[in-house]
Amino acid sequence: MKRRKDREMERQIRSILNQAEMEEGDWGRPEEGRKQETLAFLRAQRRKIRLRPRKSFAERLLDQASWLSPGVWLGQLAVPVLFCLLLGNEGLEKRDTLLVLSACAPLPGVIGLIELLRSWQSGMWELEEACRYHLQQIQGMRLLVLGIADSAGTAVVFAAGLLNGYSAGMLLLFFLFPLLVSDSVFLLLAGVFRRGAKGLVPVLAGLGMGIFWIYQASWLLDVLDMLHVLESYRSLPVLAALLFGGLGLLAFACARFLNETGKEEQRLWNCA
Repeated sequence: MKRRKDREMERQIRSILNQAEMEEGDWGRPEEGRKQETLAFLRAQRRKIRLRPRKSFAERLLDQASWLSPGVWLGQLAVPVLFCLLLGNEGLEKRDTLLVLSACAPLPGVIGLIELLRSWQSGMWELEEACRYHLQQIQGMRLLVLGIADSAGTAVVFAAGLLNGYSAGMLLLFFLFPLLVSDSVFLLLAGVFRRGAKGLVPVLAGLGMGIFWIYQASWLLDVLDMLHVLESYRSLPVLAALLFGGLGLLAFACARFLNETGKEEQRLWNCA
């Protein structure tokens, strides 16, 4: 009697387990339509998710501007003030003022170049690049920030010069053109500076450019003026050619600097 009850109970248990197994197979397979709807919903949600929120171009420029050291901003402010004081100094003759102005024209470029090379000098460029942007983007944005600051300073110097009796042609010839050419030379030689990554190298380069420009300005003021040739340098076509030539050289130097930065980045990261 007891065995019969045991067999009956065992039979019931087996029946329940078999039924549960069949039902479990149905539960483990969702309907195909509902499955596709769920997958489509998940894909749509994934497209909405951004691992890195986008920033506008202005926001990225502000980020890089905040990265620049306080010394750079102090220099960007002090140099135009120095030039304005020089142009407004009545104790100097105009010839001497133009000579000093030409000699000091490379100063903004020296300040900017030291800042551009600061990542290599401190050995932090790889860490900066790994944070968000690649190296060309970072250097390009910093170049643009420094260019905007230099443009504002140049506008202030031109305003001060015009107010103190200097013509726009003289300011272009003895200040803006040396500034553009000096910046271009610094950027073209930046590969050498970057490999050395020494802050003294741009300073020495700036000193060399200053000596060159003071000699050039002295030659223009003395020799050409004696030959009455200096007037031809003040003509509108010549000044326009100098301006656009300087801007074109600077654009080429910036493009080459960024291109060489990308090549160096690939070379340093290439383990082959």
